[in-house]
Amino acid sequence: MRKMLATALLCLSPYAHGLEVPVGDLDAWTALTFNGIPANSVSATDGALHIAVDSSASPLVHQLPAPTQVSGITVVASWNGALQIADGAVQGDENTDDFVLKLGIVESGDRTLGWVQRRIAAKWVRQLFSLAPRGTGIERINFLSTTQSPTQLGSSRVHPLSELLHEERIVHLDAPGVFEMTHQFDMPVEVLGLWISSDGDNTGSAFDLRIDRIHLHTE
Repeated sequence: MRKMLATALLCLSPYAHGLEVPVGDLDAWTALTFNGIPANSVSATDGALHIAVDSSASPLVHQLPAPTQVSGITVVASWNGALQIADGAVQGDENTDDFVLKLGIVESGDRTLGWVQRRIAAKWVRQLFSLAPRGTGIERINFLSTTQSPTQLGSSRVHPLSELLHEERIVHLDAPGVFEMTHQFDMPVEVLGLWISSDGDNTGSAFDLRIDRIHLHTE
């Protein structure tokens, strides 16, 4: 009876259609590092992805089994600790470029790395382009981001470090706890993979992030 009820609830759930990303399987993610920056501590327990940030930063990358048409995303997560953004500082500026969660949507496109570029590009750039099937490329990473500032909600930018990195602030976090990130794209996008960024290296912040679900709404 309990199994039948669970099946019925799944059919009614908004998560029933689409692609569930394996957040509870650490082998499904590739951990990258940045030169000179301590890495986050990452684990997967209780069916969830856990990221411990302590003045640290290191992205996680998940490659989809195949390029996938995605119309929207839903993320269920929680966090505790503190992200230290000083009064009067602007989150995202050079010395305060730390966020609890930025979920990067790696979009398929025509950009590729030439032979010389592959030789000199940073490791994270090479890893990004490796997500594209042979003979294809990428367009950008579109980061769907939390923000501690209500005035930033709904804003977007191209990151000053690279034109490949676009950011949209879609969730305001006014305090630690559970939050949900949902976003519907104006038009479906072809997605190659996901990029999770959670960092506290610029601000010397320490916090824990738990991601319980990442669901891709597919066409």
